[in-house]
Amino acid sequence: MNLRPKLMLAFIGLVVIPMFGLGIVSFLNSEKLMEKKYSEQTEISLKAVAGNIGYFFKELDQLSDGNLTSSEVQDTLKYSAAVSKDDASALIAINQAEKEMKRILFQHPAVSYVVLYAMDGTMFQAFRNDPTTFRPISFDLLQKQSSYADMMKLGGRPLWIGPYEQQELTGVEPPLFTQMRLVKDMTTFNDLGVMITQYKTEEVYSMLKTFLNPSVQHLPQDQYFILNQQGLILLDSNRELEGRSISDITSATLEETGSYSSARMRFRGEDSLVSAYKLNLNGWILVSVKSWDSLTNESERFMQWIGMITLLCVLSAILFNVFFVNRVARSIIRVVRKMKLVEQGLLDIRVSAQGKDETVLLASSFNSMVERIGSLLTEVRSEQARKQHAEMMLMQAQIKPHFLFNTLESINALAAQNDGAKIMLMVRRLSNLLRMSLHQSEELSVQQEIEHVRSYLEIQKYRFEDLFVYELDVPEEALEYTILKLTLQPLVENSIQHGFEGIEYGTGIIHIKVEAAASHLVFTVTDNGTGMSEAALLKLSQSVAPGSGIRSSRQMDAAELGERRGLGLRNVADRLRIHYGAAYGMMICSQEGWGTTIRCIIPKNRGDQS
Repeated sequence: MNLRPKLMLAFIGLVVIPMFGLGIVSFLNSEKLMEKKYSEQTEISLKAVAGNIGYFFKELDQLSDGNLTSSEVQDTLKYSAAVSKDDASALIAINQAEKEMKRILFQHPAVSYVVLYAMDGTMFQAFRNDPTTFRPISFDLLQKQSSYADMMKLGGRPLWIGPYEQQELTGVEPPLFTQMRLVKDMTTFNDLGVMITQYKTEEVYSMLKTFLNPSVQHLPQDQYFILNQQGLILLDSNRELEGRSISDITSATLEETGSYSSARMRFRGEDSLVSAYKLNLNGWILVSVKSWDSLTNESERFMQWIGMITLLCVLSAILFNVFFVNRVARSIIRVVRKMKLVEQGLLDIRVSAQGKDETVLLASSFNSMVERIGSLLTEVRSEQARKQHAEMMLMQAQIKPHFLFNTLESINALAAQNDGAKIMLMVRRLSNLLRMSLHQSEELSVQQEIEHVRSYLEIQKYRFEDLFVYELDVPEEALEYTILKLTLQPLVENSIQHGFEGIEYGTGIIHIKVEAAASHLVFTVTDNGTGMSEAALLKLSQSVAPGSGIRSSRQMDAAELGERRGLGLRNVADRLRIHYGAAYGMMICSQEGWGTTIRCIIPKNRGDQS
């Protein structure tokens, strides 16, 4: 029998069958243990969350107790009873009272809005800049609300209204808690009015999220809810299901929970552990929903069972290895070790093998593969070097003949005008330009490159009178470093020929700036020309972006190789990538009508250029 059938039969008999059998038995026994364990843990968490929520509302009740007896509330409502509504100073008095009421807002960060209703219907309001949802209706309409009757029955004790419970009164967004209280005169205990306060829910959200387990990737996140007695979701820790009925999401009647209940059920179509705990507040219910998959992934007991299964599988694998795979494994390990050496670049490695099975074929194939890889790698390196050198030479050889012809025509015109000084200056600039272009060295100093660009700009300024001016911002410390020659000239050429073509709003400005960072140089060429359209910028950015590849002359469009573009932005980007690597290159930022900015980043390098 060949090696492959032997390995397959041994693997099925000693590994697959034992692993599946033990895994199924372990899983069935662990399900019930995990559900009991997590139900107990969830009960502890719910009690902790409920305690925090209860303390929060108790603190707000105590704060409200103090407000009821404060001068801001008592004096305001008494003053309203004493002053006639027809009094001309009533509006001023109300405004002053509302200013005094704002002290209540700063007693606790959760307070968002306070409104007082005097028994004669006068209303006083104070609120922060935070969003509020309470609708300041008239006192007559307020008395018709069902919550008003409930408040009167409490005789001064607080009545809490959760978010979405009475939307016609408290609004919807953002979800806020609303407290209604009857205010009594502290001297006579007569009814003075009604105080309604709205509180932000952010602190309650924070309490709910504090006890959430870290979310597991690709699994639903745990959630906490607060329900009322009708099953309406008042708050959701994920803010997804607020305002909906719990009956629309699960078939469980969570609103009928007694003290505590917990069960495994389907929630939003997911297998979940759903636990409910009754709060000592308005009959509200705190609900916890935990994804069963996330619980089992994080369960220590489940990991213990997996460890036992793994141990048994390892024992089976050891038997499999002892009886069947020992000799084959040695041969494969030998090949793997040699392969790692090949990965490190040692292509003279060979494997010797003895035997009559497939391991000999594996060793022979490995030796042939390594030999072939070495031969191909040598050929590829040689071909790539020749290709890069040829493309570099092609890029550097592209010089714009029309520029030379036009410059010579300009010198001829100066000669006709017998302007010797300008002729001498133009010839010197042209000589410097040609000298740098034909320089045999591939890199020049930044100072030489700047002088080359200055010569080009001066020639173009003469040719295009009043078309543009230029500015150079080059620090002395950057002059000693080197740059690939003919890098900046195509960039300013682009600004002159394309950026200022058809400009109608004055003189064009070209600003050249050099910055020396810790490990690299940044060259920025900015113009105030016509800019590029979004489509043109996108097409150009794709071709100059790092990783876009080097294009041969056959791949370039004929227009790109034409005299109008010269070396062109694409050539500069390709040259920078070839010379400095993918980490450096060119970036272009432009907007139609707002000019263009081109930035080149190269590494710092000092050289001895002459």
